[in-house]
Amino acid sequence: MAQATIHPAEHDYSRAPVARRITIDDLKASLVSGLADYNRHMVPGLGFGLFYVVLGAIGIWISFQMGWGHMIFPALSGFLLFGPFAALGLYEISRRDQAGERIEGTEVILSFTRHGGGQIALFGLYLFIATFAWDKVSTMIYGLYYGMEPVAIDDLLIRVFTTSHGFLFAVTGIVSGGIIAGAIFATSVFAVPMLLDRDTDVLTAAISSLRAVEANLFVMGVWGVIVCGLTTVGILAGFIGLAVVLPILGHATWHLYCKVLR
Repeated sequence: MAQATIHPAEHDYSRAPVARRITIDDLKASLVSGLADYNRHMVPGLGFGLFYVVLGAIGIWISFQMGWGHMIFPALSGFLLFGPFAALGLYEISRRDQAGERIEGTEVILSFTRHGGGQIALFGLYLFIATFAWDKVSTMIYGLYYGMEPVAIDDLLIRVFTTSHGFLFAVTGIVSGGIIAGAIFATSVFAVPMLLDRDTDVLTAAISSLRAVEANLFVMGVWGVIVCGLTTVGILAGFIGLAVVLPILGHATWHLYCKVLR
């Protein structure tokens, strides 16, 4: 009976790294480094931020035009969940800057093709499906409470703050969104930088990210709060603030990845 042959991994294939412990000071240092990267490379950073803001604004405009004002908050949160993949170019800028390599526009724009691009594209597909799934879950939650008839966003907010039914709807959405967003965050926050940095596969990257978050649960929880807080500030600043906040967070995420998994 023939025995199965186990082929060794390619010599340049990266195995799952062991996550290091980090502290709140590491979060601060990563933010400082992210801000420094943004200041050194402001033009591509602003370009990324403005592109993302314009896409978000178009999505909101379409929601209002279609009478889907009640879907704005789920759409915004889902849009931001796709952020780790959208920030690939920012990671590449920080990676090249850190390595002392020349930063070229073409290489940054085509950063998704690094290491062949197949695994990065596959992870992008995962994030797209996860975001789409969250959109469907939020639609189902809305339907359970208010049926399929659209409710204007201002009317919905009044119901949330003045009726028990509306409050329960909000709690259900927040809890459900928190669970889904937490899972996506844990599997992607370090996975995307890792796929850019190493020749590895989607599963290894996602598991490595999940283990890194698990090993630093409190600190990464604080990081999640920081990301949400700064993003909210950017939104309250008329969305244009996101053009600055998002690239800084993108650069900072790369430096945080380096502290944990590189």
